[in-house]
Amino acid sequence: MGWEIAKSILLLLAGLGAMMFGMQVLSDSLTKVSGKKLRVALSKLTSNRFKGILIGGTVSAVIHSSAATTVMVVGLVNSGILTLFQAASVIMGANIGTTVTGLMLSLQSLPITEIFAALAFIGIAMLLVSKKPIIKVIAYILIGFGLLFVGMNVMSVSMKNIIASAPQIRDLFWKIKNPFLLLLLGALLTAVMQSSTTMTAILIVLSTSGLIGLESAVYVVLGMNLGTCATSLIASIGANTNSVRAAVFHLTFNLIGTVLFFSALFITPLRSWLINSVLFGKDTSKIAYSIAIFHAIFNLTTTTILLPFVTMIVKFVSKIVPEKKAKDEDDQLRLRYIDERFLVASSIAVGECKREIAYMAERAFKNFSLSIDSIINVDLSAKENFEKREVKIDFLNKEITKYLVKLSSTSISDEDEQVIATYYHVITDLERVGDYAENIMEYAQRLQEEESRFSPSAIEELKELFNCISNLYLSSVQAFNAQDLNALMQAEIYEENVDAIKEKLSAAHIERLEKNECTVENGAIFLSLLNDLERIADHLFNMAKSIKEYTQGIVVQTDSVIVK
Repeated sequence: MGWEIAKSILLLLAGLGAMMFGMQVLSDSLTKVSGKKLRVALSKLTSNRFKGILIGGTVSAVIHSSAATTVMVVGLVNSGILTLFQAASVIMGANIGTTVTGLMLSLQSLPITEIFAALAFIGIAMLLVSKKPIIKVIAYILIGFGLLFVGMNVMSVSMKNIIASAPQIRDLFWKIKNPFLLLLLGALLTAVMQSSTTMTAILIVLSTSGLIGLESAVYVVLGMNLGTCATSLIASIGANTNSVRAAVFHLTFNLIGTVLFFSALFITPLRSWLINSVLFGKDTSKIAYSIAIFHAIFNLTTTTILLPFVTMIVKFVSKIVPEKKAKDEDDQLRLRYIDERFLVASSIAVGECKREIAYMAERAFKNFSLSIDSIINVDLSAKENFEKREVKIDFLNKEITKYLVKLSSTSISDEDEQVIATYYHVITDLERVGDYAENIMEYAQRLQEEESRFSPSAIEELKELFNCISNLYLSSVQAFNAQDLNALMQAEIYEENVDAIKEKLSAAHIERLEKNECTVENGAIFLSLLNDLERIADHLFNMAKSIKEYTQGIVVQTDSVIVK
């Protein structure tokens, strides 16, 4: 008897593992195939709360996790992409979207496990016969879907075996009737598992095995909606004020809904009507559907009731979570856009990496501009800010690289993998821009120590070259951010102009040296400066040129472009 129970417990754990792995594979595959659309949808979100609910619901339904969606929302708020009000509507939609997964899991009660198992086999066969990216994605979706339901079936069978071998276990479960205890149990288990989807699957298995009745299950479902908030609260630790507010909004919203439903269930006629009329309380064979439907009713009703009060709830949350004192952004050694939270949706993470790299480019060019001002005016008053920003640039270089390594190990599409490969080179180029800016600042310091400066004609030449590099920077950033081919062609022309101007300035400077219009010491600094400026232009152009690696059908013909 003891060995039979032990075997059943091992099968139960194996089934749970297969189910969780299947859910992860399914979620990763669906995210990979739809990631770009999700990224575009979230980035174009407006203040329209209904659109936010729709997008939040769609994202959760696609990736089968409201927790993952809310974690992404916290990250998007932290990077400034979403406002708190926008995040609120997405979170409400995420609550609704996750009910789709519950409804899908309730299909487990149908006697079609063989069909689900066959899906996994078909997926494996597809992987063996084809290496095409789209076929691989479809194959993994089938494998994930199959493993999910096969795992649930194994759990159900093993649970029934355990009950048959030890009926006292069933008696123990049935003794738990206290609504507060059931709600707490659902909240704690969901918080520990960090997944309401997994908890829903377990609850369905428990109910179909006869371990828990529908009246008890509804209280567990209420607790699950509180427990899932733990994920977003944990994700908000260390984030900015609005991110914490988004997580607290999630908790407040779900808490209000839970209190309303929990109180309503204490009204006997109302509870009886819900269990027996709205749900399938009298038909125990449909308990899985009842649990899924109740989960949907809870989230739809809560959203409908609280939607008119969203602004009020947002204001309340803003009061209980006070604003942190603002700091100089270069004083804060933190990433601005990318976030560990985005790793659950790799396509979104790739998009945020682009934003972070563009931000690094901005900081590097800011230091370059400051160094040019310093050498033209022989003024080192801004050197402290320069050094502070250089530390920030080095920090960004290291942290973005680490993040790209982590991102590469997730489930990413072949196209995103190609994009990430170019990002490593771009951040190296930007780091070099920062290094050359340091060289220029050192030249300025030498001029100050020698109480010298460049001639007026040399300064005018430097300004001309700097203006051309500035235009190159703007075109390169535009090309990089928007995969803009016209901007890439423009950047190439500016880069060629920089080379031409540099040669012209070198020749002019040699003439000044021959005419004794410039000292030898200043001449050496000027020529070194020209070389550094040319290299800065090369590195900035590399940023624009990187898009050629992943932009299809690119043709660069600079002859037809005229620069005025």
